Amino acid sequence: MEPDELQRLVLAAVDPYIDRDVLAQQIAREEEQRRALEDFAERWGTRTEEP
Repeated sequence: MEPDELQRLVLAAVDPYIDRDVLAQQIAREEEQRRALEDFAERWGTRTEEP
């Protein structure tokens, strides 16, 4: 079986069990965390050492 066909079959099988609202909330949370981590990393790189 081709990988694309297998992926299509698996996605079709699990589709009825996916809660789209929960998935959207989780994706939004992950995006927030990613942005916060990027902001932190930028500040960390520009931080000056104090004597």
